[in-house]
Amino acid sequence: MILNNVYILDLNQDFRKQNIQIAGKKIKAITDSNAAKVENSISFSEDVIAFPGLTNSHEHLAVNLHSIHKRRIYEDYIDWASDDFQETVDEINSIPFNLRYQWGILKNVLHGFTTVVQHDNFLSEDEETLIDVFKNFKLIHSIHYDKKWKAKAMLPSSQKKIIHLSEGTNTKMRNEAKKLLKWSLQPKNTIIVHAINVTAEEAKHFGGLVWCPNSNLHLYNKTANVLELKKVIPIVFGTDSIISSDWNIWKHIREARALHCLTDVELYESLTTTPAKIFNLKGKGKIAKNALADIVIAKKKKQSQYDSLYDLNSEDILLIVKSGKIIFFDDTLKNQLTHELESAEFEKIKIKNTVKHIRFGIKKLVDDLQKSFPNFSHEDIFTIV
Repeated sequence: MILNNVYILDLNQDFRKQNIQIAGKKIKAITDSNAAKVENSISFSEDVIAFPGLTNSHEHLAVNLHSIHKRRIYEDYIDWASDDFQETVDEINSIPFNLRYQWGILKNVLHGFTTVVQHDNFLSEDEETLIDVFKNFKLIHSIHYDKKWKAKAMLPSSQKKIIHLSEGTNTKMRNEAKKLLKWSLQPKNTIIVHAINVTAEEAKHFGGLVWCPNSNLHLYNKTANVLELKKVIPIVFGTDSIISSDWNIWKHIREARALHCLTDVELYESLTTTPAKIFNLKGKGKIAKNALADIVIAKKKKQSQYDSLYDLNSEDILLIVKSGKIIFFDDTLKNQLTHELESAEFEKIKIKNTVKHIRFGIKKLVDDLQKSFPNFSHEDIFTIV
């Protein structure tokens, strides 16, 4: 399969039309756009950009059916979770885990994410579809809610450890990093999430920071001091779930850009190359020869490559390739993908005024969710065609 005449986002600013040749699960070659078209090639009727499938470095996949739980600005995550939260928790837990989990996967796919770092329980391997869920880490929920956090922090392990840390603005949150460093045997192997009250002096001892600005600003009206922290620690991007943040992940990204804590390049890297490096996601995070063929094609809406990227929404995504297989495409490409339509199960949805095909059992998922959760509604996100 060849993707013809696409503008590939390039950190070296070589923003020009090229062809991406895919063989099996990998990118076989990047060629000049003037090369002759071959069989099984895909062309686009408008200018498009290509970028690697994005990585969401912090997600709670099974907690994306409910709107933001927020009545005020909170001091910390303990304050938030104690704010008349039990009714929401009970309602969430009344819905089968696998249905909630698959809905979270769908949320990420519709925004161009092909890899997710899940901060909770997982489905079994054979139940997961569409994307890669990163599991090769030791989970420490938080200092307050994980009663075994000290033992886990001291445990020697070649795996990464991931922990919610300093999620809040008060003195208690200010002291969490000191506590974790006191008990951590391998702090450089520990990835911290949120870190709103962590200093650069503390952060330099850890292996990475997952920045979740949309969630942080909603709940605490403050986020990590990434402008300073990026000098001493790798920064990757996360969304949390929609009980603390917005559904539209592109809104998260635009909000992060508007804070001017990361440059356009650094923000792009926080979604691509940096998580690939710190989580050892081999072949991910780039469009290059021999890289994994996780590729997103979207409308080129602006002249600048980064303006084009950060102005996107789900309806602007035209094609998603995951490990060399098409998992999502716009209806305008249907006549070029007859083989895909014949050989795989695709279902149609409408996002705003665009029709999309997705390799996913959306109708059954929606039906099952509505049986378990009568208040469930998806019409403001998409409609089933």
